[in-house]
Amino acid sequence: MIEYYAVFGGLEKHVSLNFSDTLHQSIRSNILDRYHFLKRKILPPASHENESRRMLRAVAVSDGKTINVFRRARLARAEGMATYQSLRQIGMLHKELSREKPSTVTPGRKKRKEERRYVVQAKIKFTHPFYRFWYTFVEPHAAEIEQGEFDLFFESLEISFDRYVSFTFEELSNALIKQTFEKMDPVSEKGTYWDRHNEFDLLAKTEANRMIIGECKWKGHKICKSLVSKLKSKCEKSGLAPDYFALFSKSGFSKELKSSNDPSLLCFDLSDFERLLA
Repeated sequence: MIEYYAVFGGLEKHVSLNFSDTLHQSIRSNILDRYHFLKRKILPPASHENESRRMLRAVAVSDGKTINVFRRARLARAEGMATYQSLRQIGMLHKELSREKPSTVTPGRKKRKEERRYVVQAKIKFTHPFYRFWYTFVEPHAAEIEQGEFDLFFESLEISFDRYVSFTFEELSNALIKQTFEKMDPVSEKGTYWDRHNEFDLLAKTEANRMIIGECKWKGHKICKSLVSKLKSKCEKSGLAPDYFALFSKSGFSKELKSSNDPSLLCFDLSDFERLLA
């Protein structure tokens, strides 16, 4: 279900999924065979403009940080901001603001060179997974797809799809942590977190001011306890003191983690996402 949501999320009203089909068959019948319809009727007209196409493609393949998006899209700052605002207004993009606290400078101490160059940045993200799927896999192969040739598209999908889904897995993990704490201590803020030292897949805070740090692994092997140690080390470097560590895994957890009695350690596997996507 997570893989289907990563492709068709936001397109539900315009597709008819048959879950007896493979995912590739569903993509072919609902997206590739309907390429011209989706491009004309589902993608807003403003998205076809040259600057918009470049920005949407840049958001799809970059880390989303504003400066990196503008650079990859070959847009000057003013042009980039104007293009982003246009795409935000038509509901394709939104910004996730950084929650990094500004660094404090000791009076009389001069900032180091790397500190002077560092800029706290927001991230630009798609509003729906389908838009991201389109500009990650469909748009780069538009010329062949228009001619009914899908081989290069599926080759690209085979190589990069797991990495692509991992981003959606992070977003769904944030939704799952909110659902999990809803009754006991509602989540007041959530999302990814990044600072000058590290990036975290999830940082959530509850109304009781408890902090949850999470790591999401969409990989073909189980999560081991060593990951918890690495996560704690990252938190220390970033000055974070979480009350819980939440681990989200496609392939489950080691015996050591599953038998852990640590109340601060929360482990979620694919079965936990079923109620979220039901």
